[in-house]
Amino acid sequence: MKNMKCAGIVLLTMLMMACNGEKQPPVQERIVEDVDPKTGIISLRDYTLADTISINGKRYNYSLRFEHVDSMPVLINTQGLEYHESRATVTITRDSTKVFSKTFYKNNFRDYVPANFLKTSTVVGVNYNYMKIDDRSAFYFILTVGDPDETSDNMAYPLELKVATDGSFSIKKAENLETEPLRPGLNVDPSEDAV
Repeated sequence: MKNMKCAGIVLLTMLMMACNGEKQPPVQERIVEDVDPKTGIISLRDYTLADTISINGKRYNYSLRFEHVDSMPVLINTQGLEYHESRATVTITRDSTKVFSKTFYKNNFRDYVPANFLKTSTVVGVNYNYMKIDDRSAFYFILTVGDPDETSDNMAYPLELKVATDGSFSIKKAENLETEPLRPGLNVDPSEDAV
């Protein structure tokens, strides 16, 4: 309720500024790429996402690390642009115990992505699969392999990573995608008494 009130105040303030003819600050474009000024090679911007989720009454923490890799051969996409490869690391812990930790590269998905597409693509993102929030039996994440140029018309391959609480995992083509929680902690099941 407090967040809705704050959002309403922000919206009302923006509307009042618009009606008063006051100039609003320009919307900052989200920068997703960095270009090496010496080589011209493009890297997707690194990021980390982390949150807590409750499964079967137990609290787990997950961390998703997306980063480019300078040490691997450069890929050339269909437009002829040079990109560093990227990778995604998924880590799940319960208290101080590591339940799961694995780094994924595009070649981990060769069974799901056509070989000719894989040559000009890389891992382009990782996130929590929020559509699976009602399934409290496992963790669900989306790893996407695609052309690193977001203006490309080439398709991407979103893949669902399902991790069981014992650390076993499976991968399949993703369906029903909604990956970004609205706020930290949204993944915590309020109906369970997490320990």
